[in-house]
Amino acid sequence: MNEADTGPRLALDIGAHQTVITAPDGFAWTLPVGMASLWAPSASGPSALAVENGIQTVEDAIERIAAQVPRGARMVLSAGSLAPLQRGSAIAVMAQGSTGLDGIEREYQLLAARAVGAPSARGTGFDDAAGDAVLLILRELMHHLGLRSLHGPD
Repeated sequence: MNEADTGPRLALDIGAHQTVITAPDGFAWTLPVGMASLWAPSASGPSALAVENGIQTVEDAIERIAAQVPRGARMVLSAGSLAPLQRGSAIAVMAQGSTGLDGIEREYQLLAARAVGAPSARGTGFDDAAGDAVLLILRELMHHLGLRSLHGPD
């Protein structure tokens, strides 16, 4: 177990229209954002404007709960939350079973490049169009809640 694995463990389930974070004692925080609520999922991915609007929407939702969620936690993603992050039948961000903010940031940079139509980002999209929204939600959660790591389902 590395240092990133010593914080409180929180369960994360990103649904179509809401995201639920559950503490070990069963207490849950529900955010009104999900993989289908930030923009209409499409094979071409979101536009740059949709990404910016999505960031603001997620940040606004997180702001309501940020003071209540334990800092430095590790988050365990549900299988349903992890599924859209596949690329070519491999789960990129969970290749080692977990990832830190740096792994999520690398994926987010690819999303941002796709959103502006950068040729270098061709072929970097997720198999499921909802993966972009899941990635954005994960990135904002990690930034604003001080999460140390993300883990795949047990």
